[in-house]
Amino acid sequence: MRSVSIVGAGLAGSLMALFLAKRGCKVKLYEYRPDLRITPIESNRSINLALSCRGLTALQDAGLDAKVRQLMVPMRARIIHEISGEIVYQPFGRHEEECINAIERNALNKLLLNELDTYPLVKCYFDTKLVNLNLAEKQLIFQNQKGQFTQHDYDVFIGADGAHSLVRACLQQQKLIDFKQTFFTHGYKELTICRAHQTVFDKESLHLWPRKSFSLLGNPNLDGSITGSLFLPYKGQVSFESLTSEAQLLACFNKYFNDVCGLMPSLIDEFFTHPMGTMSRIDCKPWFIAGQGVLLGDAAHGIIPFFGQGMNSAFEDCRILNTLLDEYDENWQQVLPMFYHLRKPNTDAVAKMSEDNFHEVQEAVCSAQFNNKKRLAQLLMQRYPKRYISKHVLVMFTNTPYSQAQKIGQIQENFLKDIMSDNLDLNTLNWQKVDQMMLDYDKKMADFL
Repeated sequence: MRSVSIVGAGLAGSLMALFLAKRGCKVKLYEYRPDLRITPIESNRSINLALSCRGLTALQDAGLDAKVRQLMVPMRARIIHEISGEIVYQPFGRHEEECINAIERNALNKLLLNELDTYPLVKCYFDTKLVNLNLAEKQLIFQNQKGQFTQHDYDVFIGADGAHSLVRACLQQQKLIDFKQTFFTHGYKELTICRAHQTVFDKESLHLWPRKSFSLLGNPNLDGSITGSLFLPYKGQVSFESLTSEAQLLACFNKYFNDVCGLMPSLIDEFFTHPMGTMSRIDCKPWFIAGQGVLLGDAAHGIIPFFGQGMNSAFEDCRILNTLLDEYDENWQQVLPMFYHLRKPNTDAVAKMSEDNFHEVQEAVCSAQFNNKKRLAQLLMQRYPKRYISKHVLVMFTNTPYSQAQKIGQIQENFLKDIMSDNLDLNTLNWQKVDQMMLDYDKKMADFL
């Protein structure tokens, strides 16, 4: 029986442990933090996450679909709150059933850990920090809170310990991988929008207040409140550096977020006491050590949170790795390189799309041209439901490989520009001409696919 040691009992590590437990593997799961089911953990990581098709597919394969759905709040559209007070409604999917789901990180993590408790072959070690990885002896060396060191043998190791991965650091120290971490120009803080918002804002939507160089984004919670993520540059006119007093903070919110400011009674306390989250992109290659182990999720390919795909891509890692174990009869020597070569182009693609989406969210969403383009894409999907499926829908509501969705998106971007070059008024669109243009679009898609 294989013994698999997983470092990191967060979302990706816990789900991967569950897949392996279902296979009958002996699993050891290590986490440097305490058990969050017993000890609340203050973190600078996002509280509320977006769960879409890729993540749901993985959870369904793990048998958790019904339990997870009890924790979700559907988000059927993006509602843009412009500084003028105008509200713009942009549906996420082709119909109301296609929705992204808000889910609280810790609630999902607790569910996964509770599920693992039902498997006798799974052993969890909390407050246990990795300090070294001995590949020659196939040993992981840990230190507990008392400063005591222990050695644990493994057959296979999995590093699922996030963007600041200690497993990755050990491999990098041994010059076995190339690694680059690019920190983003913005940070974020989590702020609460109280339940009273339900009389003002739609409770099943993602709310966005884009203000060019900064923004506020709100995900709904089960209790009716909204978790707001305030994204600010570190430096600048409106930035973490400039908002140092209560007066400055209130003046900023009254000016730029006037419609929501009155619904944030804990704004001052939360802004000045909540930890600031950083954002970065992780570029790492290769993710695996032949016959030994592999990195998953943020440890391998961390991305900025502007396409709602961080957790989803990590869960997709788990699902695909589990599928490859089926295909190769649990031959890890074959599985690990195949996993890397399958996933690397796709995680590179979603990293780039996330960065592109940041610029879209900050600036473009308020432009008439952008809103027309979004509306045109919806019209095309309605008129040609089998021929035109937008990049956004491919990413959020299908398991289409990210790299394929990215390339299709590039074809679509040019196609939309060609249509709109003649006419910005969609109410007078020449559909006969569009029908003809679709023939050329079909050809380009056929050439690509």
